Amino acid sequence: MNVKVNKKLARIDDVHNYDPEPAYKVIKQATYKSHGKIEILSGHEAYHVINFSDVKRILGDNRCIRGPSNDMGGPSILPTLTPKDLLLNLDFPEHTRLKRFVSKDYSRKSLQWLVSYINTITNDFIDHMLDGSERDLFTEVLDNVSIYTNCKLLGINLEDRHYFRSLAKTVQISDKNDVENLTYQFEKLYKYLMEHVNGDRTREQYGLIDKFIETGKEVSPPLNNGEIVSLLLGSLLGGDQNTLTVMTKIIYAAISIPEVWSDLSSFPELRDKYIEEFLRLTNLGNTSTFPRIANHDISISSGVISKGSVIYADVFMANRDPSVFVNPLEINPYRDSVRHLQFGYGMHNCMGQELARIEIRAVIDVLVTRLPQVRLKEGKELIRWSEGIILRRPDSLPITVIEE
Repeated sequence: MNVKVNKKLARIDDVHNYDPEPAYKVIKQATYKSHGKIEILSGHEAYHVINFSDVKRILGDNRCIRGPSNDMGGPSILPTLTPKDLLLNLDFPEHTRLKRFVSKDYSRKSLQWLVSYINTITNDFIDHMLDGSERDLFTEVLDNVSIYTNCKLLGINLEDRHYFRSLAKTVQISDKNDVENLTYQFEKLYKYLMEHVNGDRTREQYGLIDKFIETGKEVSPPLNNGEIVSLLLGSLLGGDQNTLTVMTKIIYAAISIPEVWSDLSSFPELRDKYIEEFLRLTNLGNTSTFPRIANHDISISSGVISKGSVIYADVFMANRDPSVFVNPLEINPYRDSVRHLQFGYGMHNCMGQELARIEIRAVIDVLVTRLPQVRLKEGKELIRWSEGIILRRPDSLPITVIEE
C-alpha cells in the first residue's frame, strides 16, 4: 500500500538538543565541495572530509588505516588507548579474519529469534511502568529492554548487569577529564569478560560467549582469549550501550513530533523507512568517526590527501550532504536515495547494525500499539542528558499517556 501524502515534513532540527556540539576544533571550515582541517582530541590536525562520496570512498579504502590511531601518541578522538585486538583498531587482513568469524552470528537471519523475546519484555516493562508512579520511558522500558536483550544474546546472567553496566557506560562516555577513572573502569570491564572466557564465571544460558569460545578454536589460526574478549567487548558495548543510545534518541525524536508518532502508529509499512531516516540523522556521540591514516596518497573529489595524513571522514555530515539527500534535515520516509553511512562502510562497518535495526523496530512496534497517544512531559529540563564521545543520549524520557 502506498501511503504517501502531501504534507509538510518534520525536520530534525525541530527536536530540542538532538544534534551534538562537535568534539573538534575547526581550523579550516569544510564544505561539501572542499575538505577542511580540524584539530581532534589528541591535538593532531586532520583533514575534515564531509562529502558523501568521498567519505564513503575513504571508509572503504584499505589504504586508509586505523591501527596507528591506537599507538601511544597517535591521532585519536579517545582520551586513552584501547586493546589492540578490538575490531575498530585492526586493519586488513587481521580485521577480515575476526569479522568473518563474528559476522554470521550478527546477521539479520541469525538474530531474528530475538524479536519475540523483545516483544514480550517490552510489553512487560510497559505494564510495570503504567502500574507504577514513575512514567519514564527510558528508565522503566528502554534501558531494561536493551540490557535484557543483550544478556539474552550473550548468555550473561542478568544479575551481572548491576556490575558491568556502569563500567560500560563510563567507557562509552570516554570523559577526557577523567582518564584515570576511565582506564580503571575499562580494565575492570575487560577483566570481567576475561573471567567468562577463562571459565571463572558461570553463565545463565548458552549464548554467544559460549559459542565464541567453542568455535574460536576452529578458526585458522585459532582465536586466542584476548581476541575473543575483544569481540565480546564490541558485543557488550555496542549491543547494549550503543544500541540503547540510538534507540533512545530515535524514540525521543519521534515522540517529540506528534505527526511522526501518528504515522508510526497508523502506517506500519512506514516504520522501517522512518527508522532509516532517523538513523541517517542521528549522531551516536559527540564524534561521528574514528580517524584514518593514509598510507598512500588518496585522491578525493577536492584533491589529493598525501601519504601519512590523518583523515576525519565525517559520517554525520556526509549523511546530510544535500547533493545526495535533498532537503537533508527533513525526516522524509519517502526518500529514494542511497543507503546512509550511519553504520560505516567497508571493512569497519558496524557488526551490530542488524541487532540495532531489529531491536528498534520491535520496540517501536510495541510502543506505538500500546501508547499511540504518548507525549513527552512539558519542560525540557526534565530530560537528563549524558554527554560523551561515543555515547550521547537522553537518560530520562518522562511521558504523559493521553487516554483515548
